[in-house]
Amino acid sequence: MRPKQPGDGAGTAAAAIETWNELHQWMQWAEDKDYFTPEQMEIRIREVMASFLRRETIELLGIEIATGEPVIWCGFHDFDWQARQCDIGYWVRKSAHGRGIATEASNAMLRYAFGAMEMRRVGLTHSGGNEASRRVAQKLGFIPEGILRSANPLPGGRVADRYCYARFDLSGLPELDVQWGHP
Repeated sequence: MRPKQPGDGAGTAAAAIETWNELHQWMQWAEDKDYFTPEQMEIRIREVMASFLRRETIELLGIEIATGEPVIWCGFHDFDWQARQCDIGYWVRKSAHGRGIATEASNAMLRYAFGAMEMRRVGLTHSGGNEASRRVAQKLGFIPEGILRSANPLPGGRVADRYCYARFDLSGLPELDVQWGHP
């Protein structure tokens, strides 16, 4: 995993189009497929870089070492630096579904959040019906905190219940079997 950088637009656009049905089902920002062009994604990456400098978000890209292909887009958002808390989010390209990539990336992000960033609380939310995200929260030992009824806006004016979870430390996290290095 690494920060998003200029030049990632084409790969991001291709993955978003490949994964469109899933993204359009669960992600509010996946409203208009025509927006996901390499040029628009390059603009978005520069906005993400500025947001990082303002300490508002950290957006990462996970590259599969064996293929060099981007497979996960993930990061931290909704920072409260005084309270030392944030939320994590992710999406996995369709061709990489079912391989545990979101769980592994989120495990690594939790270790970074509670270690280097000294967070006290990391939240994770998902829309009702998004079973893949529910499984990630469960596998990583997130504590269910509640359900906010009709709180997640979705594409097409739909809304879903928001399921809220949190972790407060690293205890009980699954082992992280990953090799760190440069692709």
